[in-house]
Order: sequence, then structure tokens, then C-alpha cells
Amino acid sequence: MRGRATLLGLAALMTVACGRPSERAYYTLRYPAVAPRFEQPLPVTIRVKEVDVRESYRRTEIVFRPDLHEIRYHKGRRWSEPTDKMLTTLIVDHLRGSGAVQRVIDSIGQTPPDYTLVSEVVALEQLQAGETHAARLAMQFRLVRFSDDTVVWSYDFDVRRPVGEGLLRATVRTLSEIMQVEFDKAIDSLARHLSGGGAPAEVEPAPKSGEPAADEGDGVIRPSATSPLNDLEQVMADTTNLPIGFGAVFLPALRDGDREPQVAVYAGNQPVTEGTMGKRIVLKPGRYTMRLGSGTVGQQIPFEVEVEEGRTTIVPPTWSALELDVVDEQFVPFRGTYELIRVDNREEYGIGFGADEQQGEEVRVWVLEPGLYKIIRAGGTYRDRSDFATVRLEPGQVTHFVLVLDPDTGEFQGAGEVDPAETRAAEQSDWQLRGVVGGAVSFNRTNQVGQEEGWELGLTVFYDGSIRYQHDRHQWTTRIDLEEEHARPSDGDFENVTDRLYLHTIYTYAVVPWFGPYVRSGFETKLFPRHQNFEDPTTVDELDEDGDVVETFQDVDRVEIAGPFSPIIIVESGGGNFRLLRTRSVELDLRVGFGARHTISNGLLAYEDVGGANDRLTPVESNHILGPEATVVGLGRVSRFVTLSTEFDGLLPISDDEAVFTWRNQISLRLASFASLNYRFNAVRDPNIGVDDDIRTEHDVQLRFSYTLF
Repeated sequence: MRGRATLLGLAALMTVACGRPSERAYYTLRYPAVAPRFEQPLPVTIRVKEVDVRESYRRTEIVFRPDLHEIRYHKGRRWSEPTDKMLTTLIVDHLRGSGAVQRVIDSIGQTPPDYTLVSEVVALEQLQAGETHAARLAMQFRLVRFSDDTVVWSYDFDVRRPVGEGLLRATVRTLSEIMQVEFDKAIDSLARHLSGGGAPAEVEPAPKSGEPAADEGDGVIRPSATSPLNDLEQVMADTTNLPIGFGAVFLPALRDGDREPQVAVYAGNQPVTEGTMGKRIVLKPGRYTMRLGSGTVGQQIPFEVEVEEGRTTIVPPTWSALELDVVDEQFVPFRGTYELIRVDNREEYGIGFGADEQQGEEVRVWVLEPGLYKIIRAGGTYRDRSDFATVRLEPGQVTHFVLVLDPDTGEFQGAGEVDPAETRAAEQSDWQLRGVVGGAVSFNRTNQVGQEEGWELGLTVFYDGSIRYQHDRHQWTTRIDLEEEHARPSDGDFENVTDRLYLHTIYTYAVVPWFGPYVRSGFETKLFPRHQNFEDPTTVDELDEDGDVVETFQDVDRVEIAGPFSPIIIVESGGGNFRLLRTRSVELDLRVGFGARHTISNGLLAYEDVGGANDRLTPVESNHILGPEATVVGLGRVSRFVTLSTEFDGLLPISDDEAVFTWRNQISLRLASFASLNYRFNAVRDPNIGVDDDIRTEHDVQLRFSYTLF
């Protein structure tokens, strides 16, 4: 009994130790049935001999090769049937379906065949090189004349295509596509040989390389096995599952599909589904209308496409992309606003926002028809002769553009394209470093009417530096800015014109494409003392926090109101970035977290002219705000002619202080291609303003139109 109990115990322990066996997955090479391609089959009989598979690939386990001299097998990933039988079935079905020859058999009967098709699999595997994966299929075909056992024709291929993320499903799909394309070529070559060098007439001419297949110029884009777009890297990297009985449409992303507008799919006038550029949109076979691009639904770019089972229809990128960064004069990105108008027809495409890099945001990408566009100040018009810039967009290309704005007034300070070569070089490295230092010395003397006569000496120096690391799902950005500008008139001392030291760092992690946490911190201060100047000698009392006089300055020309590093502003926060919605009608992003903002006065004094008595200098109290913070950015296409944009950024202190926020909104009604009605509402609150009614609002209604006479 004791021995039996011991055996039972050991058996139980072994069962627990072994655990549940891992689940296996099975794969098969498959592609849609081949349609007849030849008007008249050649009067010959071909026997397809069972495919010979080299020993390394004869197993049911799928082969992957991490090294030239090493082969491994996926124990839990297997072919659904022996590879020789699976490939033989594909070859027989393909040759029969093509209609190239009169009869195709797989065994010898009473009547011998004219020829025997012999084939061998040289390689059937997944290649691995670090994080890069590729599908490889290599085969040899031989046509042997049955009467004298002579090889009369041969065809070899060894094709490798990259696949995304190393998923076996994508590898098997790519192997199937290679088999289909290469055996099509083999059959064409075989038919030319059997017909004495002249190929039989084909039912449909093959599309030219690089062009989408279309029927008689009807404008419908169809799948093309010979298009070079099939080898596009992002097509190979897409691992979207393609179920049996379905096809797909693929619209290449020019910049980043997650930052480009969603694609809408229609069957007739009925919406079917939505998708992302740079990823397959899976659909049932049939004809569809795709709409892509920025602006209202009526401004989006339409394409007619044909979807076939098991095939991906790739739409050639004839559209353009515009990536527009909004920065201040120190080249610090911020959420500034602008509007975009197409020049040739005066159509307004809506309001755009910059991205606050310090909050972990990324700028959205405009997708537009090629042409010339005008960038104007938010609330401006097409006829503006200042605060505007133009940019020409080329088909199939992304244009990187920088707009320099004054954060306080929204005025344009500069604009221009960024060298795409520099952008591409920077994107190829995980680390991006930038450091710019500069300065100026100016000497000015004038006696112009309306200006104070005399000379002035000016000194300016600045440093703008940043370091950015981005790899996989990690992104860390740190920037430091220093700007100093001082001026000294002939009868005075040097005074600060600009004095700013700024340091900020943020880390974000993309857990999934639509969410990632962030943490950030930073501070801003001034390096030099600042003074209050007087035109006439003035007596000033300096008070303490209780209102008592601590010092009196008799008949002075100026007094110091701030020392070095006064004040110091510190921010820190953490939370999550959410990409809530990406649909054809609504785009919505949310950042929510917990933050703190500290204003440390560090001896800062406020000057007050009381009139009739000594002027006063009173200490400024430090300000500390702590609480949840959130930013919401939304874009809505309410109807075919109406768009709505909104952006709210705020912090709710846990103390009794009121919330700090900025809220900007615009509704645009597109009346016609030359006219629109716009309403803007902005609201801002900042306790540092220091007034009772500190919610500032702005309303603006505009009817904007233009008409081209000639």
C-alpha cells in the first residue's frame, strides 16, 4: 500500500510539473483559385509528378533559420499536411485553372502523357536576422519529354520577402503569394516553349509593372500581382489577419497611419467600415469607394477599388501629406493654432493645432490633394497680407513644415519647410541630439523724428538644446533653453530685455497604440536681477509680508524688484495619454493625470504707484497648485459641410483655488467652395494674473468669402 501510494504521489507530482501541453497551431499554403488566362489550351497532356522536398523541409514542423548554418523547427507550429502533398495539389490546381494545356494529370494511366512536370522544393522557411524576418521559398521546375526522358524546359526561383514582427501567419501568407506569382511566371514561360516560342493569346493583358490593374480605363483600382507596391515595406510589415472568403484594401501611409485621418469605406452611398492608413482594411469581395484625407467629407479624396478574395488591393499614393509643427521663437513646440486654405479654389480645410512635446503629444498629419496651400493665423482670411505662409504639396510625398508663432498673440514670426534629408537621417537613429548656440552684438545711434536721440548697445546670446530617445514603445525627451538679451542706452545701465532659463523632461511609454503613461517635470526661471526705472527721482518704501516698512529708498532713479533666479516656476505631473476615438466623423485624444505647479517668488517684489505718497514695493507670495490635470483635443465632422474643433487644457487644485484652464473652440460651416461661416469661442483662466474676474473670454463670428474674377 505504501509503495502504491508513493507511485500515485510521484505520478501526481509529474502531472503538476509537466503542466498542460502548449497548444499547437496548423498552417497551410493557399491562394484563390486561378482563372483561365489563355483563349485556347495547347493540345498536350502534362503529368504533374509529386513534388520532391529536400530532407530539411520534409517535416511537418515549420522551419525557421536564425543563421546560415543553423536550422530550427517550430514544435508547436506545423503544416496542416505533408509539404510535398500540399504543394503538389497547388501546382495541379494552378496549371489546370490557367487553361494553358489541354489536360493535366497526376498519375500515369493507359495513355501516357506527352510531358512530365518535375519540381523540387529547395527552401521553405522563415528567415530571422535580429528583429527582421522574411519568408523564403525556392523551387526548381523541369519539363521532361515522356518519350525519351529528355529535359526540354526549366524554371528556377529563390524569392525572399520581409514580413512584419515575425508572425508565422504573415510568413505563410507571404509564402502563398510568392508561390502564386512565381508559378504564374513559370506557366507563361512553359506555354511559350510549348507553342514554339510564341506565347498563346491571353484573355486579359497583364498590367504594366508599377501600375494598378484596371478594366478599360474605368478608374477602378484592382489587385495586381506584378505591382512593385507589393514589396512596399509597410505592406510586408502589416500582420492583419485575412480570413478565408475575404480580401483587403491597403492605402500606404506617407507619414504615420496612427496620426493620419481615418479611411472611410462605402458600398454605394452606405458606409461599411473604417480603417487606418498603413494597415489592411479587410472586406468581402466586391467594389467599394474609399474616402481619405483631412477636411469635411466632401473635401476628402475618393477612390474606386475592387476587392478580390485572398488578395490585397494596394492603392497607389497619389495624395500628399503635411506635417506641420508649431514652435515659439526658441523653437519650443507648443499647441498653437492656424488655419489651412487651398489656394486654387479658396477652400478652407479647417483649424490645425501644434503639439506640445512637453506633454508627450505628437502633431497630427494633414492628408490632402496635391497643390498649393495657404497657412493663415486662426481667425484670419484668405486675403491676409501678413501672418501667412504658403506650402506646395507634391503627390505621394510628405512635406515637413515649421510655423513659428508668438504664443501670446498668435502672430507669425517665421515659417518654412524642413529639409526632408535631415528629417529622414534623424528618424533612422533612436537618439536625436540638437544643440544650437548663438549671439549678437549691436550698436545703434539715431536722431530720427519720434525716437529718443542717442546711442544704444545691445548684447544677445542664446542656447537651444534637446535630447530625444525613441525606441519601440519608449520615448524620452529633455530640452534646455537659455536666452539672454540686454540693452544699455548712452545715459543708463544695462537692462534685461529677455531673460529665460527653461528645462523640461518627459517620458512616455506606449502600452498599446491607443494608450500610454507619461511622467514629466520641469522648471523655468530668470538668471539676472530686474529693476523698476523712473523718469524722475522717486521715493519708494519696501514693505514686508505684514505691510510694515523695512526700507525706504530716497529719490532714486530705479529700484531692484527681483534678484537672480526670481521667480522659479516648477511643474511636475504623471498620468496617461489616451487616443480615444479615430473615426471618419470624430477624432478625440485625452491626457489625464495628477500634476503640480509651483511659483516660488524667491524675493520677487511688486511695484505699486499709490499716488500722493511714497511708492511701494510689496513681496509677491509664492503660489502652489496641486491636483488632477487633463487635456482634451477633439475634431468633429458634424455633417458634410460642418467641422468642429475643440481643445481644453486644465488643472483642478485640491485646495480652494479655482481651476486653471485654457479652452479654445471653433465651428466652421462651409457654405460653398468660396464662402464659410465661422464661430470661435475661447476662455482662459490663470490665477497668476492676480485679478478678481480672471476668466477671460473671446467670441468671434466671421463670414468669410472670396471670388476669383480671372
